[in-house]
Formats: sequence, structure tokens, C-alpha cells
Amino acid sequence: MEEFIIFIKISTMKTLTLKTDRLILNQPHLGDVSSLIEIMRNPVYSQNTTNIPFPYTEANASFWVNLALEGLKEGDKYIFAIRFIDNPSIIGGIGLGIDTVNNKAEMGYWLDEQYWNKGYITEAAKALLQFGFETLHLKRIFASHFSHNEASGKIMQKIGMQKEGVLKAHTLKDNEYLDHVFYAIINEKSVTNP
Repeated sequence: MEEFIIFIKISTMKTLTLKTDRLILNQPHLGDVSSLIEIMRNPVYSQNTTNIPFPYTEANASFWVNLALEGLKEGDKYIFAIRFIDNPSIIGGIGLGIDTVNNKAEMGYWLDEQYWNKGYITEAAKALLQFGFETLHLKRIFASHFSHNEASGKIMQKIGMQKEGVLKAHTLKDNEYLDHVFYAIINEKSVTNP
């Protein structure tokens, strides 16, 4: 597995940063709101996810920023803004929703369409997997995509996830039932809940 740098800064505000060769993953902040609204003007994000609304409003962006901060504080969500190392502007988001009872997490991600097909999500997802397994000691990390979004499934395959199956008509979105394709990866080093 590739090496990634993890910084944890404890102060009055807990922060967490993951670094890769090209990216920094850190907490979104209110300064990202206008960029989020601009990126999310494209309906493709809503079409390919269960939880990004369209139209996307300032309230939606503020909710996501606050969800990330609260999740880090509670330890039940690790939501990161994706940024280039040399540019603080947000270009995407990635995170883990933690199920502490079962020592597993669901991964989700999105990326500004102008940066698709350059390996950025794969790079960010590898760093997040390493964090989930080596720092959080999770046993299982899983993800799903709508059957029409095969590109997302290719990312899951690139980071080592295995296809587990398809849940038919799993989500009703915009008056259409959508299938979910599920992938997962198991941490063979983790035996019990930490």
C-alpha cells in the first residue's frame, strides 16, 4: 500500500489532514461554501449520489461543512474536502460514515467534473482506506454506486474493493427506482473492535 502522511492537530478545534502526492484532504470550512455552490450547479452530482440535492443552496453547503465538523468531533463521520497541495480551493469531497457497533464504514466521494479522469479520487480514496484501516482499525469499508454510474465502480475496483452484489430498486430518486452496486474491502489485520 502506498504511504500517506496523516496529521492530527488537537487544539480548541480538532482538525485532521491527510496528504498524498498531489492532494490535501482536510476539513471543509465556511470559506468553501461559494465554491461548493458553484461546483454543484451541475446536476450530475445529484444524479450520481443519494444525498446531494439539486438545486444546491447555501444552506446545503453550510449543512455539509457543519456535518463534517460535528462528525469529526463525535468520531462518527470523517468528511474531507479534497484540495490540491498548492491550491486551497475545494475540488471535491470524500468521507467515511462510521458504524462503530460493527466496526465498519461506508465511503462516499464526489469530484468537480473538470478534474474527472485524472486519478484524483482514486488517490484520495487510497489515502482514506489507509486512514480507515491503520488509524481507525476498521474491519470493513464499503461503497456503492448507482448502476448507471459505472465510472464510480471502476474507482472502487482500482482501490482494491471487490464487487459484492447488486441491490435492485434500492433507492427511489426523482420518481425512478435505482439499483445499487456494492463493493467492499476487508482489513485482514483488524480482528476485533478497537
